[in-house]
Amino acid sequence: MLAQFEIRDKVSEFVYKSAMAPVKGFYPTAVAKFAKTSVSNVFPYLIDYTKSGELALLWELRCPDFNCHQTIDFNHLNINDEVECPKCGMNFIISERDFFLRFDFNQSYKDYIRKKSKKKQVFTLRN
Repeated sequence: MLAQFEIRDKVSEFVYKSAMAPVKGFYPTAVAKFAKTSVSNVFPYLIDYTKSGELALLWELRCPDFNCHQTIDFNHLNINDEVECPKCGMNFIISERDFFLRFDFNQSYKDYIRKKSKKKQVFTLRN
């Protein structure tokens, strides 16, 4: 079992490395897998990043077809509405289990991390 400070450190490492990568965001399950713990253990630390504006918490509606998992715009949809997946054509009734949490980066935060990383590289090259 990991101590809370170890979990926090792993979450910070994941967020930093992901900010450096060409990704828009990530799922909390990826962080939990990286930290070798549960989503419930990493979630409070991810929420802290949303409070500071570094991350945004979003809901994603996905096609329930295991082979598709297309993300679907749900701005004008409600639970129990019927929808057709634009990718595979599957018709389904929207339920709570079709929604997934995703954390997206604030672009300013990504830019800051990348700039900070370049400064570290320059500093170490001069020594």
